[in-house]
Amino acid sequence: AGSSLLFLPLSLLILGVCSAFQTSPLALRSHEPRAAIGSASKFVPARTHTARPLSMVALPPDSTLPERIANFYDQSSPLWEEIWGEHMHMGHYGDKGDEEKTDVQAQIDMIDRVLEWGEVTAPTRVLDVGCGVGGSSRHIARKFPDAQITGVTLSPTQCESAQKRSEAVGLADRTNFQVADALKLPFEDATFDLLWSLESGEHMPRKEEWLTECLRVLKPGGRLLIATWTHKDTAELSCGHRVNPGLTDKDKKLLDKVCKYYHLPEWVSTADYKAIAEKLKFANIKTADWSPSVVPFWPAVWRSALSWRGVKGLIKTISTGWETLRGARAVRYMVKGFNQGLIRLGLITMIKP
Repeated sequence: AGSSLLFLPLSLLILGVCSAFQTSPLALRSHEPRAAIGSASKFVPARTHTARPLSMVALPPDSTLPERIANFYDQSSPLWEEIWGEHMHMGHYGDKGDEEKTDVQAQIDMIDRVLEWGEVTAPTRVLDVGCGVGGSSRHIARKFPDAQITGVTLSPTQCESAQKRSEAVGLADRTNFQVADALKLPFEDATFDLLWSLESGEHMPRKEEWLTECLRVLKPGGRLLIATWTHKDTAELSCGHRVNPGLTDKDKKLLDKVCKYYHLPEWVSTADYKAIAEKLKFANIKTADWSPSVVPFWPAVWRSALSWRGVKGLIKTISTGWETLRGARAVRYMVKGFNQGLIRLGLITMIKP
């Protein structure tokens, strides 16, 4: 009887998400053979905007957000590691999203492509902001033998796993991890020559405060390199999706649902990030939109959740709380958002003068 009760909420979850995909036949397509794009990269730049005064929307601080984010990843990371491994971010499936490759290889390619796009050549002190279990940190350490990498996360569970994984592969002397808030980094001014943030910026409230903190710990000439979830660019710059007149009520409702399940503050656009960077006097600001490259990823996440291994794993997580199931429910909205062009993967890089 107990097992049946455990399957009931999971069955309802599966039925609910599957119903969302019925309106999107491409959402759960299998990985069909994809034609090679070629070695030349053709990145899509973010849309340009007519100059307008930047209207910053001041939101009341959410004092519970860091705790909720930590709790979410404490509960959900072990299952993600079991099924997906050390990389906790989207994959790059070619410029048009049609290259044939494994999902894990796509995740590794994402790191390399972002580093290439960001013109990273020989960093020595790297800060991985929102490091997860350290997958990117270790990849960067292998790629740049002279670099020392520090990773920060709000999750003690992730931090412990990151350290153990580095020890297991002989990288404990070049990578270290600690629990820290990205808006209150425990480092001296001008410490790092590269700040790397791969799909963590969406969790940061008060984006200007976050970029200001990044500016503080960067050395002069240091680079900030961000790949993050954003909403589509709009004519107005608002730094908050709920008050953005360029988004419909349906858009805002979908984004609110992702906020609820993934513990996010308000969404912003890549153009919002650029406006903040300009206000803070960063130099050499560059943006891009890589959304087509990652579209296959979220359907792949959902397929893994529907596998027998994934279903068993989801049931096991109930003993520690409901956050993992809540996160699984959010996948339907990520797929829908990308299919509609509402949710984007935005890139932005800049230099501290």
